[in-house]
Amino acid sequence: EIADTRLTVIDNAPKPKEGVFTGGSAYRKAFRQGATLVPRMLCLVERKQVGRLGANPARPLVVSRRSSQEKEPWKSLPGVEHAVEKEFLRPIYLGESILPYQIFQPFEGIVPANERGTLLDAEAAANRGYDGLHGWMSRAEKVWKNNAESGDMTLLARWNYHNELGAQLPIPPLRIVYAKAGTQPAATLLRDPKGILDHKLYWTKPATESEARYLVAILNSETARARTASLQSRGQWGARDFDKVIWTLPIPRFDPKITLHKELAAAATEAEGIAAAVDLPENVKFQRARKLVRDALAESGVAQKIDALVARLLDRA
Repeated sequence: EIADTRLTVIDNAPKPKEGVFTGGSAYRKAFRQGATLVPRMLCLVERKQVGRLGANPARPLVVSRRSSQEKEPWKSLPGVEHAVEKEFLRPIYLGESILPYQIFQPFEGIVPANERGTLLDAEAAANRGYDGLHGWMSRAEKVWKNNAESGDMTLLARWNYHNELGAQLPIPPLRIVYAKAGTQPAATLLRDPKGILDHKLYWTKPATESEARYLVAILNSETARARTASLQSRGQWGARDFDKVIWTLPIPRFDPKITLHKELAAAATEAEGIAAAVDLPENVKFQRARKLVRDALAESGVAQKIDALVARLLDRA
């Protein structure tokens, strides 16, 4: 009834453009989403100082990392605290960890998986003698069971939904990562042998460094963003989620014998150097950091060069 008083119906209005999820780029199936590491307070942690001698480096004491972005019921719940074996503490990359052509800030989190990629719940951790991980997971699983609205889904199943966590292990030496959401794109290369990606990122393992840079240049380009903006979901500030809409564009597989492909990879290398040289203020927010990098790329002229190259690439397809 409220909507009826505020909305106007226009007869024969043009309908929004529909996304097409066939065809497009061959890279569509290569990229997958990161792990659904929620609720954050059961996964992301901060280290806690213990006494005058400090924490045990082999089993540091960690506590839930709290954030103003938390939602109920997790926001009102006490955090988890326990000493955990250091091998289960890994860098966690969220959407806000990524800038154009640069890594910004990873977080630290509990990832209950051994080096072979075997995922461990509280019981499995206890059976393998990981008392610290067992302590954390048993507490976290109890909080999840008492408060989640996911029926019979376990906490580990939530984190590994659709094998989003298991698929990352063992971690490849080089990954392309890009942010799922934002008003402007952000993509870069990641060389962290321990880092785990959250569901706010998409990723793939490239065949070569050149292919990786070729794709990062396209992903960061205004040309690609503008040509897919009509397919994005929209929020208060306009087009919002990128997800896989960019792969509706006819982006060809990288071919090192094609001059245009090599030019894009070289331009991305140039952009990486410019991004790395940007002086980011202390405690700057990721939105501001992204803008500072984009401004530097525009001032150097490399952003415009990449946009022109991407336009030539797409127009040839």
